[in-house]
Amino acid sequence: MKTSQQLVLSALKVIEEISISELTNLKSQTKINLLDIREANEVSDGVIPGSIWISRGLLEFQILSLIDQLNWNPGEPIYICCRSGNRSALAGLSLLDMGFKNPISVAGGFNAWLEAGYPVTTDVLHF
Repeated sequence: MKTSQQLVLSALKVIEEISISELTNLKSQTKINLLDIREANEVSDGVIPGSIWISRGLLEFQILSLIDQLNWNPGEPIYICCRSGNRSALAGLSLLDMGFKNPISVAGGFNAWLEAGYPVTTDVLHF
């Protein structure tokens, strides 16, 4: 039987990870597809500006509708943020299984974003 951490480590062998500083640089250069998959009680603390909130429990059920509504190209990178980088790795693996070409987990998640002192917003965008 595997532990949750073993599942995350397996996912990270397949899913690309991006650091918070790399994400910030990318966000300053272009519009990116950024998902926040934390739970409702977690996003009440704020989100990374420009991210779209969809809870991890609903991701697979709502992602196709979401990308259609937002006119996202499923072949483009989708950056996934959670609290610490674990759920985002598992979510990335799930999106890969669904046929998305480039899901990318944000290493360290929202905690790392906060620790780096980057801005947050309480204006949560969700669909």
